[in-house]
Order: sequence, then C-alpha cells, then structure tokens
Amino acid sequence: MRFWVWKIIKWFLFKLNAESAHQLSVAFIRIGILMKGVPLRLISGASQIREEERSQVFGISFATRIGLAAGFDKNCEILEGLPALGFGFAEIGTVTPRPQSGNNRPRLFRDPDKELLFNRMGFNNLGASLISERLYSAKKKLPEYFRVGVNLGKNRDTQLENASRDYIKAAQPFEGLADYLVINVSSPNTPGLRSLQTVEALKPIVSGVVDLISGWRKPPPLLLKLAPEVAGEELSLLIQSLEPCGVEGWVLTNTLSGTFNFASESISGGWSGKLLSDLARQRLIEARRVSQKSIISVGGIFSCEEACARISAGADLLQFYTSWIYRGPGFPVDLAASIQNRKSKVCQ
Repeated sequence: MRFWVWKIIKWFLFKLNAESAHQLSVAFIRIGILMKGVPLRLISGASQIREEERSQVFGISFATRIGLAAGFDKNCEILEGLPALGFGFAEIGTVTPRPQSGNNRPRLFRDPDKELLFNRMGFNNLGASLISERLYSAKKKLPEYFRVGVNLGKNRDTQLENASRDYIKAAQPFEGLADYLVINVSSPNTPGLRSLQTVEALKPIVSGVVDLISGWRKPPPLLLKLAPEVAGEELSLLIQSLEPCGVEGWVLTNTLSGTFNFASESISGGWSGKLLSDLARQRLIEARRVSQKSIISVGGIFSCEEACARISAGADLLQFYTSWIYRGPGFPVDLAASIQNRKSKVCQ
C-alpha cells in the first residue's frame, strides 16, 4: 500500500518542475502536521524508536542516526513533521544573517535517469532572526530526542574578508536552540565561498564562532561542512589544523561542482545524488584515518547497504536529501531499521 501511494505521488510531482514539486511537498507535509502527523506516519511507516537504540553523538542522544540534510527545510517549515517521517534529526538552512532571495529561477533541476539533482539555489532563506523564531516554536512540539542542527552561511554581498562576521551573526540568534552548528563554506552557488576552504581562511571563522558560543550557557558542538573536491592531504591538513581550534565534527560532503545545460545555456551549480556515493564514502574513509571526532556522512546514500557501509566506515550519523526525493517517504524508516537490526551483512 505504502509503495503504490508513493508511486502515484511521485508520478504527479515529477510532472512539475523541481522547485514547484519541492514547494508542493513542503505544503503536503505542513498539512500532515496539522493532522497530528497521522498521514505522515501512514505513508512513511514510522514507528516509535526504542530507548535502547538511541545513538550518542557529540555527547547528545539522537533518536536515530538518520537525518535530513541541509537544503530541504531551509526556513524551518516542516520540522514538526519529520519525526513522523522517520527522521531522527534534521539540519535546517543554510541560514544567513540577512534574508536573501538566492539566484534567479530556474535553479533546481532533476535527472531522473541517473537519480541526480542539480541546484544553483544560492542560499535563499528568510534570515537568521526569523528562522530562529520558527525553531523556537517548533522545538516545543518536537520529541525529546529529535535533534536540530543549524547550517550557517554568509550573505552573497558580504566580502570574503568579512566572512567571519557573517557566520558569527548567523549563529547568534540560535543560542539555546541549535543542538549543533555547521559552518558551511562548501556551497558552489555563492561566489568565492569555496575559496574559504583553507586553514588560513577558516581559522578566523571558526575562532569567531567558538568565541561566541563559548559564552552560551550550553555551547553546541561546532561542525564544518566541506566539498567532495577537498580530498587527500588537503582534507587531512584541514582536519588536523582546525580541530584544535574548536571544530568538534565534520559534515562530509556537500554537492559536487559542475554545470547543467538548460535552454541552450550552460549554468554552474552543484550535483547531488548517486554520482556522489563513491566520493562521499571515500572522503569519510580519508577523514576517519586522521580524526576521532564525530562525522556526519552525506551524499549518495541510496540503499540500506550503502547506509550500513557508511556506518562501518566510521560515520556516526547519516544525512540525505536527493535519495529521499527518488526513494520516497518510507526511505528514512527503511534505513533506520536496517541499521538498528543489523540485517545487512555490511553492518555486521
């Protein structure tokens, strides 16, 4: 039943352009929230997570290791519905200090044959102040062990040399609200942002945010999200140089920089989906060789076997976005069950 309902919904959504389908999906989830999550649980197959199966990461209990990656719920619109859809945590944003509209449409595209998404969104969001207010309201209605990370970015018109100020400003309203924070310098859709993926550029950003949150009553763990192109010695250098500065974990990886041909024009942006599977897994393996900190693995997780392989390779938590669109609302539940029950040989 669940399978056929999703087939019908997917057929309809894929008749729309990608961003319209996304907005309609958000609207459906919001309706499900108003109905106390009942239709969401029916379509996802979500059930109560047993206490003994919760995971400890960053010294925090997570309902499950399965999370929604940043980019889907940019403006904190559907958090209340995600537990009923089988998620144990979610990362909202990317959040910038000031609201910004992002790049012009069209800016989100599907490649169904290869199960890929291409986006050039450009950190479109309502700004840190409003999103923090939404998070404050949502957290009152979330289960105790459902965790929320906040993905931080800089505004497009902020000069790179002033980037640290933006990350500090973006973090400020989330005191007491964020279970963890993520510095995002890896999106390909903000001009020059990826040039900040150096030790020299990142140290003032990291130290600035660390100084801010160290004054909070309960400082959240600070993570850093990197691009899949950051590999080998470059990745090792960043890890070894920035962990002593206060980075307590890693989100690996963001989208793969590339181009997409639309209306006879080649546009730049980032690819996500199946083509990231090997890359994201390799970055995880490389990072785990040099780091004992917690790692969230994201990118190209399209099967229970791949999810278990990431756990076996050292991932503490898993995130996805694109595979949810292609695999459907029951996918988070399937992955969580596979990991918990250790049904896959890869997990054993």
